[in-house]
Amino acid sequence: MSRFIIIVAVAAIAYLLWFKIKKAKGEEKKKLVIWTIAGSAIAVLGFLAITGRLNFITAAITGAVALLPKAAQLVRYLPILNQFRQQAKTSNQQHQNNQQATSQTAMNQKQACEVLGIKPDASKEEIIKAHKRMMQKVHPDRGGSDYLAAQINQAKDTLLG
Repeated sequence: MSRFIIIVAVAAIAYLLWFKIKKAKGEEKKKLVIWTIAGSAIAVLGFLAITGRLNFITAAITGAVALLPKAAQLVRYLPILNQFRQQAKTSNQQHQNNQQATSQTAMNQKQACEVLGIKPDASKEEIIKAHKRMMQKVHPDRGGSDYLAAQINQAKDTLLG
């Protein structure tokens, strides 16, 4: 019986609020909607706390609701984020174009020897040692350049065949 009374009371309050919001105009309507939502959230959380059903998930949801106004303020920064995204895309496309251009340019024997710092009559073992030594210095994982690493690899491939 007590549940029925609570349901009727909640329905009556909801009807009265809906009727009052419907008649309100402009700024007053906005305030009523905000207070209704806030009051409803507080009432639900209070009910859950009293009945022992307020758990971590409900607390997390409450925290998220409290942060919504700050999130709304962050929305104004979205155009800046879009600009950063566009710049990143452009940078990636330029990087890919540079890699394609690097791989397309042919390297002759003389250039390959200059890149690896070896003589033109170097043996296979000397080429491999020079390649390993140079890659340890300029490898991208060690803060080196992708371009230089690609040049060194291309020189090795040119000399070894």
